[in-house]
Amino acid sequence: MAVLNDNFDEGTRVEFSFISRIPGEDEGCQINFKFFNSNRLIYDLDFGWTNITIRNYIAVTSEFPIETLNGIKLDGLFMSFEKHLYELSWEESDSNGIYNLFFRGADQDFKLTADKESIRKFGSELKLDWDKAPIVR
Repeated sequence: MAVLNDNFDEGTRVEFSFISRIPGEDEGCQINFKFFNSNRLIYDLDFGWTNITIRNYIAVTSEFPIETLNGIKLDGLFMSFEKHLYELSWEESDSNGIYNLFFRGADQDFKLTADKESIRKFGSELKLDWDKAPIVR
């Protein structure tokens, strides 16, 4: 499971875990997303993403803060064509190296604050979890 904790609000975090995956360029996977605020579960969602979105999301987080992705200038905003969590945006806070992250989707709108290294670690954990997800054919 990939977890990203808020730097200032203990118990506020997002968790991504992969339920299953179908290998292939045009395939995808099932993911569970949870958002906690002060250790209270606020949101729990099982949803699907394409492998294209997963690879891009991993790149954006593991290489954070990434300027361009697939030749497109991001300007602090990653968007996909997915219904759930289709947007991850960020802005640097007044503290150097600390970022406000916004997770948005059709029914989602969550914020947390994290440092660059924690975001990169989260991206690496996301990649490892994706690689280990049970394969469905």
